[in-house]
Amino acid sequence: MEQNLKKVFSQVTPGTVFREGLDNILDAGTGALVVLDANDTLGDLIDGGFELNCRFTPQRLHELSKMDGAIILDGSAGKIKYANVHLQPDKSFKTNESGTRHRTAQRVARQTDNLVIAISERRNRITLYKGDFRYKVKNLADIMIEASQAMKTFERYKHVLDRALQNITLLEFDGMVTLSEVVTVLQRFEMLVRIRVEVEHSIIELGSEGKFLEIQLEELFKGVLKEEENFIRDYINPGDDEFGAAEVKERLLGLGDLELLESENIAGALGYGRSAATFDMELDTKGYRILNKITRITKKDTEKIIGKYEILSKILELTEEELMEIRGISMFKARSIKKGIKRLKMTAEWEK
Repeated sequence: MEQNLKKVFSQVTPGTVFREGLDNILDAGTGALVVLDANDTLGDLIDGGFELNCRFTPQRLHELSKMDGAIILDGSAGKIKYANVHLQPDKSFKTNESGTRHRTAQRVARQTDNLVIAISERRNRITLYKGDFRYKVKNLADIMIEASQAMKTFERYKHVLDRALQNITLLEFDGMVTLSEVVTVLQRFEMLVRIRVEVEHSIIELGSEGKFLEIQLEELFKGVLKEEENFIRDYINPGDDEFGAAEVKERLLGLGDLELLESENIAGALGYGRSAATFDMELDTKGYRILNKITRITKKDTEKIIGKYEILSKILELTEEELMEIRGISMFKARSIKKGIKRLKMTAEWEK
């Protein structure tokens, strides 16, 4: 769905030549029905009109919209194929729209899966249709306000996640983590991921105007998914070896927004029980998240260390000499591990 949205919005975002043509029609108040025939499936639906096969320009689109019929473009909106066409979609495809233009647009989109754009002179609005997808395009000012508000919400939740991670890092070093804390952190991760999707949708609609917000979002979200994966690997129920981090993530994605707020659902996704008593149980972290923050060791080194010692509490007690007994761990890496762990603990204590 997200990829479909990106493809649809990329063709009509502000700053594109095609959007300029649509805005010209909107400003003139003439209205139009425009089809991007990417699938070459309109043959039987076309009646009347005339063939053009000329290069697309915003001015040509505007002039052709003064006629009553639909305008047919190629899939990339680079060429105008037909103009003043009467479209006859199959009426077995249902529509809940009012008005001939919008009813035709929705039926054609459902029948052909092409992107169809209806511009209403009365409502002064652009509506997109593709398959069963329908969207009313907002004006640039409204989208910018929504995007800015969504970004502020994202920043707040990112701060909440960072604080939750700082707290659980200290608890991991002290060996005092319970399922309740784990569930809280995982909820924070998933809520941030979902807010990010909302921000991305606004950025896609902004087109070239949303470049700054896109850079800001990428910077704030950098490393979040990888850290969530390591966090999940740290706390998957060790008694349930039938699934891994990818399966847990799939379960979480299957939860609705309200279901995500239920702690029992998060615990269930990790493979634990759903009773209230279960949330007080102490858990041993394996150490994937902590060790992956030490830049001098590789992913293979982390797998070897956890594969041999299993939990972080044992790894913390190891000397440099004991770490060097693990194949592939040199004196340099052993020293880096000990210093890295010490630095992470001091940072977590200082930032609390």
